[in-house]
Amino acid sequence: MSKFISWKNNWLSGNFQLFADGVQKGAITFGTWKSDAESMLEDKNYFFSNEGFWQSSTKVIDRKTNEVVAMITYDTWKSKAVISLKSGEQYEWKSTNLWRSQWTVSNYKDEHIMYSANSSSGALSSDTDNELLIIAGLFIKQIYNKQAIVLIACFMPIITMTALRR
Repeated sequence: MSKFISWKNNWLSGNFQLFADGVQKGAITFGTWKSDAESMLEDKNYFFSNEGFWQSSTKVIDRKTNEVVAMITYDTWKSKAVISLKSGEQYEWKSTNLWRSQWTVSNYKDEHIMYSANSSSGALSSDTDNELLIIAGLFIKQIYNKQAIVLIACFMPIITMTALRR
């Protein structure tokens, strides 16, 4: 079954509103100073809890059962992540263009989600109804966005000082 979802996001907070047929069906809300997030899509509710320096992994907790249902591990240098479900299935999150405005979540067999975004909105097309995978794809994208912002903030003073010395 094919699913189409659009979203709007607040660039500053990173929060997402998810829509199907123009009706809000879900949201992803990030913590103010952390990259942890609460999410809801239709009847599913998940909490994403980051672990490790640079958020090297994320636990996904089902809010109804308080059970860890997935782990996400990041390969920052390759802009990839692996979503490992409790069932043992694994899915790869991968950016498909240089600007990271398009990305996919796939098991390379029968489930594939394609995302496309601009600065404050986007859409996804999915051949799976798995809400966890749909939300995880957006969550991972925001984690990479936040890492890029931190990296720029760290290097900007160095670049500025180098330019001023000349």
